[in-house]
Amino acid sequence: MLLIKKDKRCEMKIAIIGAGGVGSYLGAKLLKASNDVSLLARGAHLKAIQAEGLHVIDEGIKFHVSSRYFYSSFDSFMRFDLVIFTTKTFDLEEACNIIQPNTHQSTILMSISNGVGHKETLKKHFPNLLVCEACIYILSNLIQPGVIKKYGGVFQLFIGSDEVPPKKLEELYHLFNQANLKTKVSTKISLECWRKYLFISSFAIMTTFYNESMGEIVKNHEEELRKVLKEIIKLANKKGISLEQRNLEQVIYRAKTSLPYNSKTSMQLDFEQNKQSELYALCGYLIDESEKLGLELPTIQSLYKWLLIKANQTA
Repeated sequence: MLLIKKDKRCEMKIAIIGAGGVGSYLGAKLLKASNDVSLLARGAHLKAIQAEGLHVIDEGIKFHVSSRYFYSSFDSFMRFDLVIFTTKTFDLEEACNIIQPNTHQSTILMSISNGVGHKETLKKHFPNLLVCEACIYILSNLIQPGVIKKYGGVFQLFIGSDEVPPKKLEELYHLFNQANLKTKVSTKISLECWRKYLFISSFAIMTTFYNESMGEIVKNHEEELRKVLKEIIKLANKKGISLEQRNLEQVIYRAKTSLPYNSKTSMQLDFEQNKQSELYALCGYLIDESEKLGLELPTIQSLYKWLLIKANQTA
């Protein structure tokens, strides 16, 4: 981890693109710490916020955020120093196009969307801007338009970059931690992103296939869950990412000890509500990458075939 000095205040104009369950929570916490934050939201969630503001339930503690920080689109004169993408993976390309006019030559980009490989997408749209890679552990859902709820004590944000200067990374570290958003700067951020992907992909696949909570999956289907985890590790290793058996055990342990038993994954909720899901990013990507590398992932392949049928039925 990078050596960080203490108590350095970060002053940045921040945009959060895709203010749903996770983006709204991050924005609310950053605003509560007196940061300059503007959030881009849409649909019924934005309409409810415009009427009554954002209501946040954070481990039983409730607080309110004014609607004046939320936008359906940004004015052309607005410029941001930090852009945080919290969209669904299938919306990331569109989000890049939307925010393009509101960046400047020193804007830092950060995606904490699910999946891996987002740096390549951001670089395609912004070849001259710096990208800070990131991954987040959080259970925060939109329980109704205008109301988000964070579950349990799980929160950890990892950030890192081979192109953002250490001084800037230090500023970002303080930005989040001073907002009580537990953050670490990692010198192995690609590994951290894959460690998170190991967790969210495996549980997204299993919870959606069985339509059971994360706790029920561990209780009723641990052997199959382990097969899925081993196949993801197999692919990661082939791609040069050093995931190990201990990372598998950490996933199982975390699910058993740190998560509310009835927790559901976002992909599972999307299937239940007949919404577009991140099925490709969290499952199909594994199949495509394994085929490119000549690997077989039989357990994931079998589950993916059924999930594709289910997704087409609910489309």
